[in-house]
Amino acid sequence: MGLTDQFTKRRKILVALIIFSCCIPAYLFCQEEESDYFYSDTLSTQVDLFSVEEPMDITLKFDIKSYQKNKFEGEYLPVQLTYHVNDTLDINKKVRVKARGQFRRQHCTLPPFWLSIKKAKVGNKYLEGTSKMKIVTHCQATKNYQQYVLKEYLTYKIYNEISPYSFRVRLIRMKYIDTGRKNKENTSWAFMIEPEGMMVERLDVISVKSDNLGLRYTDTLSTDIMSFFQYMIGNADYSITGRHNLKLIKFKDPLKPYPIPVAYDFDYSGLINASYAVPGENLGLTSVTQRYFLGACREDPQYIYAIDHIQSKKDGIFAKIDSFTYLDERSRKEMIKYLDQYFTTTGQPRFIEKQIRSTCR
Repeated sequence: MGLTDQFTKRRKILVALIIFSCCIPAYLFCQEEESDYFYSDTLSTQVDLFSVEEPMDITLKFDIKSYQKNKFEGEYLPVQLTYHVNDTLDINKKVRVKARGQFRRQHCTLPPFWLSIKKAKVGNKYLEGTSKMKIVTHCQATKNYQQYVLKEYLTYKIYNEISPYSFRVRLIRMKYIDTGRKNKENTSWAFMIEPEGMMVERLDVISVKSDNLGLRYTDTLSTDIMSFFQYMIGNADYSITGRHNLKLIKFKDPLKPYPIPVAYDFDYSGLINASYAVPGENLGLTSVTQRYFLGACREDPQYIYAIDHIQSKKDGIFAKIDSFTYLDERSRKEMIKYLDQYFTTTGQPRFIEKQIRSTCR
């Protein structure tokens, strides 16, 4: 074989290796958009983004001043997203953000937003078909609001402990670079919520888009567990009719026709006790820390089954809170104390008669 042939063969091998390395999956983002080369993390894209407990480190660089000014316009703004995979690898994506949440757009200096990844070429098989994701922000630049974000994230994790029919979340250590204010930087906590389509695929179920269903037309056990979870955390800001702060899913099996409610958005709960949260109208409550049962009226054995199910998760719930050291010690103790009041109350005589039947629907 001549030198020219050897050189050609080696070049082909080198090209093949480069192409192969391009196909090795990265953990979340597999391509550096502003480079001619591909980069890969040591983790695989086959890893589910929401299965990892460690926070993600992300930087968003965009005109936050314009975002704040136009938060009611309903338009997306361009953003440069940098995912800090590790100490030696940063991966950049061009994405877009749009403010969301009627109340929070009015109240927050940095409202939560939709993160559009539709054109970002995200190399994660679990996000195939996902065009946008919900990001919950710190809202206001104070320590208390940082704690609210962490508390709500932890509330989702508690719900995951209690029911498989729940949205998963991923904590984010988020750095913001405001190009509208001379690249002013700010770092705070945020978290992303599992997209509905991803949740539906994971559970192998179907989304139900009806706003006309009532408590009586949903799966009894799943609805009762959801209702007692909401009662436990002191949340009355939800409704099955109208799908207010919940989604409905159902099994593909025609023998299981009743929809299952999947709750989300817990910042108005007593467990978080945010300073801006107010009780629902016409409930006769003076504080969100007061519990109010909005579940269906059932026979005692049905209630007891749901109560016992949540009771069986008590130790795991308390351990999860106690070990979540991103939340300060005072907030962890407050959460445990508030939940312990629920567990103590449910064990008292005539609890169902006094606390549940008086407000059940």
